[in-house]
Amino acid sequence: MSVFYHEGGLKLRQKVRAVITNAAGEFLLVRPHGYREEEWTLVGGGVENGETAHQAMRREIAEELGVVLEDTLEELPIENRFIYSADYKAKRALDHDGQYATMFLVCLPIGVPLTLQTEEIADARWFSKIGAGLAFPVKKQREIFEDCIAVLAA
Repeated sequence: MSVFYHEGGLKLRQKVRAVITNAAGEFLLVRPHGYREEEWTLVGGGVENGETAHQAMRREIAEELGVVLEDTLEELPIENRFIYSADYKAKRALDHDGQYATMFLVCLPIGVPLTLQTEEIADARWFSKIGAGLAFPVKKQREIFEDCIAVLAA
C-alpha cells in the first residue's frame, strides 16, 4: 500500500528517485516499459506502508537493478514535487493530487552487474552528464536532474 503526504489540502504520493553515478562521472538511467526508445528516467518508485524513504530507495534499486546497496544513501536537498492537472487525475481515476519524491545520490562501482526487473524496466544505460540531461522526456524531469547535478558540483 502506498504512503501519502498531506500538504495544504493536497494528497501527494510519496516517491523516491536516485541519481546514480559512478567514478567515471557517468549517470545510470532506466527506460521503463511504455517509454519510447529515446526516453529515459531515474530509478525509483513509491514508498510503501511501513517504509522510510531510505528503505524504499534500497528496495527499488534492488528490485529494478538487482543491486544490493551496502553504502549509506545520501539524501539530496532537492524538492521533487508536482501536482497533476484535473484532466490527468480524472483520466487516470487517481485518488491523489500529485507526487512528492525524496531524491538520493547513489554511487555504484564501474562495471557493476545489473539484473533488470523485466516486468517494469525495458533497459538501463550509462550516460554522460550531458547525454543524461537530454534523455529525459519531460522538462520537469530534466530540471530536477540538473538541480541534483548542481548540488553535487557545489
